[in-house]
Amino acid sequence: MALDALAEVAGAALRLCGRIVFEVVVEWLIYGTGRLLLWPFYRRNPPGDTACLCAGLGFWLLVLFAVASSRTALNA
Repeated sequence: MALDALAEVAGAALRLCGRIVFEVVVEWLIYGTGRLLLWPFYRRNPPGDTACLCAGLGFWLLVLFAVASSRTALNA
């Protein structure tokens, strides 16, 4: 009985931590960056969620590519 309660508490804590990580990574970093990048083009109507997600994901992939290529250029 006590182990069941402990497992329930641990599961709830893990779900909370997972939700916080999801909010920070997806909502703030990816979606927020995409919204910032698309803001000048959509002044009157806000951009859609899919457009923000694609723009933010593309930006962060470009940043990762630039960092990886600069590291290989510095090591050569």
